[in-house]
Amino acid sequence: MERDLRLDFFRGLALFCIFIDHIPGAWLGTFTIQITGLYDAAEVFIFISGYTAGLVYGRILDAEGPLIMTLRTYHRVWQLYVAHVFLFVMFMALVGNMTDATLNPIYVEEFRATDFLKEPGTAIVMALTLRFQPAFMDILPLYIVLLMMLPLFLIGVRGLKWLVLAASFALWLAVQVDKGIAIPTYPDPETKWFFNPFAWQLLFLIGAALGYSRVRGTDGALASKWLFAAAAVIAIGGFLIRINWTLHLFYDPIPSLFAKYFWLSLSKTNMSPFRLVNLLAVVLVVATLVPRQARFLAHRASWPLIVCGRHSLHIFCLGILLAAIGHWIINEFYGEFLLQTVVVVAGIAIMTAVAAFMDWFSGRRSERGRAVPQSSAAGGGS
Repeated sequence: MERDLRLDFFRGLALFCIFIDHIPGAWLGTFTIQITGLYDAAEVFIFISGYTAGLVYGRILDAEGPLIMTLRTYHRVWQLYVAHVFLFVMFMALVGNMTDATLNPIYVEEFRATDFLKEPGTAIVMALTLRFQPAFMDILPLYIVLLMMLPLFLIGVRGLKWLVLAASFALWLAVQVDKGIAIPTYPDPETKWFFNPFAWQLLFLIGAALGYSRVRGTDGALASKWLFAAAAVIAIGGFLIRINWTLHLFYDPIPSLFAKYFWLSLSKTNMSPFRLVNLLAVVLVVATLVPRQARFLAHRASWPLIVCGRHSLHIFCLGILLAAIGHWIINEFYGEFLLQTVVVVAGIAIMTAVAAFMDWFSGRRSERGRAVPQSSAAGGGS
């Protein structure tokens, strides 16, 4: 199956936006994905991750069976877990060095690392169990938990698609009714995971179901003119509301439409219905209007997004560290418009350069693999 560059493009866009959104006060943060509707880059990233997982592991499920699919999925879970632990250690070291270099304890507080310095032994154990989540370190634990659910979900979807999706919806609905359905964090058990996996699982699993439906050739079932028209109305409505809020932010006399009705109902933690419906509507519109071989995907300007989206795990981890460094630079040098712009552009350039190197290295490995005679390749390993 030919690679769908739309997935890499929009995942790369989400990675860039997550990096920018994690730099407090950066003016460019106003113009990231969040300006397009009642959601932000995190929802886009999780949906595409779910779709890609359904596509990849659904193909393995049909070709090699449930056992191999489960083993392959949990191998990926282990890779994500190792990446999370490595990122946690690097992040804590970075925060510690920032604090030592400036003799300013504010960074420990801002990055929620205070308890690591107070009780490092306990904090590390809590981090290994995904309960201790410093600032910026909450998306990977969510992704790990969601991917752990995937094998059972795909096996169920193969025979009882609507029943399994209904169970996922029921769990999401239960969270909307009872906010106590959540996972506590360390050190305060009253504080819950910022991304509640019991709510976010619905978005991820909808994406996985759509990805698997493409494997099975049933992804054209949503091609309804009426459904597209409804999705377009919702997508345009969400865009206009968000644009209005942005204009109000820059010019206070402009009234903020529907803010008192929507703002408190846009819970990111529990995946608010408004966020979920608006994002799914935009996904349907984009999937309908942007073909898999869209010309802009082959344009040179799209390459940084596509190459970063292709190596999403590594670039995500790099972006977290770069965001922390960028925050430190802007804070220490009283960065305004120009410095903020330089920090953001430099961070995106570094992410792109690393992804390009990884792409080149992967290509070199593939070329060497093709150059080895079949008999030699079967008899040896690297």
